[in-house]
Amino acid sequence: MSTTVLVKISGPNLGRNTSCAFALSSGTIGAAMSSSLSKVRAVALSYGIVVHPTPPTYTEPAHHLGGRIIKHLWHNWGEDVDGLRNNEVDLYNVNIPLIQELLSDDSLKIYWTRMWRNSYGRLFKNISSAPPREPQIVNPAGPDAPTGAQVDVDGNAEEDDTDLLFKWGPEMAGLISPHPSSLPVGSDGWAIHQGGASVTALRASFGEPHAPAVSDPDTVLWKMKL
Repeated sequence: MSTTVLVKISGPNLGRNTSCAFALSSGTIGAAMSSSLSKVRAVALSYGIVVHPTPPTYTEPAHHLGGRIIKHLWHNWGEDVDGLRNNEVDLYNVNIPLIQELLSDDSLKIYWTRMWRNSYGRLFKNISSAPPREPQIVNPAGPDAPTGAQVDVDGNAEEDDTDLLFKWGPEMAGLISPHPSSLPVGSDGWAIHQGGASVTALRASFGEPHAPAVSDPDTVLWKMKL
C-alpha cells in the first residue's frame, strides 16, 4: 500500500470561510496551506451556517456535493505559473451554504470565484466606564459557528477606573449579512449570498501589491537616511 499523500482535505468546517476577513483567521485554510507548502495538493472545505438552527438533513447532501466538487478538482486541477508544485494551483477554498436547496435534485449552483477583499467592523467594545453588566454569551469559534460552541462570559470583570478596559464585542453584520451592493460579482461572498457554492483558487502566500520584477538591486535600495 502506498504511503504517498496525494491530496489533503481540510474540513469540513462548520462556518463559512469566505472573504479575506474570515479566511485570514481560518485554521481550516491554514491547514490546507501547510499541505501546499509541502507541495501536496490541498482543498479547504467549509459549510456556511445560514439557517439557525441548521436542520441535520442538510449535512449529508453537503458532504456529497463537497465530494463531487473535490473529485472534479482532482481530475481538472488548475494551472498557476507561480505555483509551488509543477506550475499548479497551490490549493482550493470551497464553501457550501447549508440551505434548503441542497435537498433538491439539482442541488446548488457552483461558481468559480475570487476572494472578497473586505474588512472587519469593530471587534472590541470599550467598557472602561460602563455600568454593571449582565453575563453575556459569546462564541469563541466565531460568529458563523454552531451555537453549541457558545460560552458564558462575566461582564463585570474587575477593573481599574484609570485604565482602558475592552471586551470582545464584534460587529459582524457587514460580514455575515452584507448589503448586496457591497459584494463584487464573482466573489466568494457574492456566491454564498446567491445561494451557491464557491470554489476559489489560492496561493500559499500573503498577497502583495503588484510590482515589476527586479533586475538591478540598486533600484530597491533605500537611499534616504533615517
